[in-house]
Amino acid sequence: MTRVWCGVVLLVGLLCLAAFPAAGAEQELTLGGAVSLALEQNPTLEAYRQEVAQAEGRVTQSTSRWWPQLTGSAGYSRNYSESSRIASLEGSSSDSYNYYQTDLAVTQKIYDFGQTGGKVEASRQELSASRHDLVTQREKVVLEVKAQYFEVLKNQHLVKVANKTLASQAKHVEQAKGFYNTGLRPKIDVTRAQVDLANARLALITAQYNRRKARVALEKVMGKRPYPGDYTLADIKISPPLPPRLPPLVAEALKQRPEASSLQAGIQAAQGRLTSAQGGYWPSFDAGADYELANADFPLDKGWSAGVFLTWPLFSGFLTKGQVNEYRAQVRQRQAQLKELELSISEQVEQAWLVLKESAERIEVAETARINAEENFRLAQGRYEAGVGDAIEFTDAQVSLFDARSAVVRARYDYLQAFAALERAIGRPLAASRVASR
Repeated sequence: MTRVWCGVVLLVGLLCLAAFPAAGAEQELTLGGAVSLALEQNPTLEAYRQEVAQAEGRVTQSTSRWWPQLTGSAGYSRNYSESSRIASLEGSSSDSYNYYQTDLAVTQKIYDFGQTGGKVEASRQELSASRHDLVTQREKVVLEVKAQYFEVLKNQHLVKVANKTLASQAKHVEQAKGFYNTGLRPKIDVTRAQVDLANARLALITAQYNRRKARVALEKVMGKRPYPGDYTLADIKISPPLPPRLPPLVAEALKQRPEASSLQAGIQAAQGRLTSAQGGYWPSFDAGADYELANADFPLDKGWSAGVFLTWPLFSGFLTKGQVNEYRAQVRQRQAQLKELELSISEQVEQAWLVLKESAERIEVAETARINAEENFRLAQGRYEAGVGDAIEFTDAQVSLFDARSAVVRARYDYLQAFAALERAIGRPLAASRVASR
């Protein structure tokens, strides 16, 4: 029996070890995982989701006027009147009396010339607008996640570049010391190499700080750390291609962007409020019925009533006129805002495409510069080791190589960030971006 329990405990332990990563092992966060986590945990998105829930509640409130309104009441009161006092003088036992009342009433809206219908339509369009606003915020969060994710990767690679430069510079210091000790180089070569080594360390410290700073920003937009321990980001191996033509992207963005749909719903909501306000010039027709049990003593008397009622506000101090003017101006205001948004969307798409195109061109130029800088450094290093090159030539080649490698890293991840910005400007992911999201 003891052996059986030992086996069970051992099996449970093995399962626990399999379920959790080994201590010190880094977990990998992909771009898709970062986006999914942000969509679940980002507090701003949660606030927008609650805005949608509030709008749904307002729709229920506005449509409630179409349903029958049922009211029940019951009451008891102790009453006194002059007639009861006179009756008391004539022999009644008291000048006050009890009164009991129970009432059940129902009313039904029949027609009110669009007053209720306009409010219902306004609330429904406001719900539609809030849903589009939620989509807009989702797209903003996705863009921010991608931008910060690529920023972390950019700085991770800049740390690698800085480490390579530091290692190369440390080797150069040893070479300079060796040449100085053998009398082949002056003391100034050693001190210059040590200065260059210190600058390389400063560059590494800056790159490491920027990497940590970018990771904090990424975790903020995700809503929390993805893992309790340390983690790495999965690199992006393939960059999506540049869309060849701009005009189709602009046309698609004007149809696709949720901000435009939100404003269009806002125009319809303002039109609904205008219709409701204009209905205030006309009467409202309602039907009602009432059943009552009431008396000063038991048994209670029964009574009922039923009928159709017309309510017409003949004069309300120009309230209706003011409301109509307000909502008519609101419709025109939102129509103007929609035209302004369309111009803004066109500008955003064009600028995002131009930035992406510029980033693509920078990648090509930066790669060429890196290849030349590596060759130049190789030659400068060989000349220095052969004793025909000086320390200034070597330092210049080292700095040029560091700058060229850094420029390649920045250009590549700037391109990915620009591509994400173009997707946001269009209002949907481009098909080619699926490669970059893995």
